[in-house]
Amino acid sequence: MTALALAAAATFTGMAVLGLAACAQPATGHASAAPTTTTAVVAPPPTAVAPPVTVYVAPPVTVTAPVPVAPKPAQTSCQWLAANGYSYAFAVELWVDEGVPANWDADRDGYPCEQSYGNQN
Repeated sequence: MTALALAAAATFTGMAVLGLAACAQPATGHASAAPTTTTAVVAPPPTAVAPPVTVYVAPPVTVTAPVPVAPKPAQTSCQWLAANGYSYAFAVELWVDEGVPANWDADRDGYPCEQSYGNQN
């Protein structure tokens, strides 16, 4: 036997048989054909891959109410209301809410802001 001799072991019905791979002498025992090795390739389990989902998020909307600017010193309250687009009905409601100030009714006929909105009677 040489130093490069390889040993292989196989088990047949519980009995170990020893054989030398590079030996010129036959192995003793029940040596039939060399044992065959079967290699099974196992594929990994399939994984479900979901398609990418695109989520669209609308940007937040900030609504800011316009802050009314105080009337200029040269404007009356009626002139300011008319210049900023308020209706005559709103001007009358505001006049009543303010306690019917006399300076809103220039001709003292009971109809405020007629100089700004026109004659209402």
